[in-house]
Amino acid sequence: MSLFLRSSRPLLLGVTLLLSQLAPAQAAEPATLLNLSASAQRELPNDQLNATLYIQERQPQAAQLADKLNRALNRAKADAAGYPKVTISSGNYHSWPGYDKSGKISGWQGRADIRLHSRDFAAAAELIAQLQKYMLLEGVQFSVADSTRKATEQTLIPEAIALLLQQATAAGKALGKPQQQVRELTIGESQPNMPPLLMRAKAMTADAVAEVTTPEWQPGKSSIQLNVSGRIELQ
Repeated sequence: MSLFLRSSRPLLLGVTLLLSQLAPAQAAEPATLLNLSASAQRELPNDQLNATLYIQERQPQAAQLADKLNRALNRAKADAAGYPKVTISSGNYHSWPGYDKSGKISGWQGRADIRLHSRDFAAAAELIAQLQKYMLLEGVQFSVADSTRKATEQTLIPEAIALLLQQATAAGKALGKPQQQVRELTIGESQPNMPPLLMRAKAMTADAVAEVTTPEWQPGKSSIQLNVSGRIELQ
């Protein structure tokens, strides 16, 4: 038994030396790292309306000005109560003095805003027409609601990733490295580019018109885009 053990050691040593000499020749090629990006997008109908209305007044006394503005805001709140599908919120409210040629205060001016939010365009248009009897419309903007956008992004994620992997496959084919592995992946979205639809009116008194025609708007569409970027290893 002892003779057998002594005779096997040189053989094992020779095999080890042989493997160590072959190792450098069989070393794998270094991996290639790619930084890629891709995006997927979808065009959606705008399903949300945002509007700003305001009242601007001038009065000889600051208290008279505040009373005038507050009455208009309270009236707007009361009118909006009849439209439960339209949300009303307070906007900017500020006042400032007016001066005569001698530099003395000759009166006070002020402006107060309200903002409307709704996904019911018909109700919002009717309320806006009612408010325009004593307020001015600064602007209306149509957009995609957050809930709609987030649901759409979920469907865009696999599309964007598939496009990213297609790029990696094409690059691997060109480099002769068909195997790919995702090392890092970043998912984000870009906000849709929505130029607001602005509507402006000339100043008018509260009793300038008895009725205001309800506007008929075309809300249009917005493009929702989701971007992904990744670090891909090719072997």
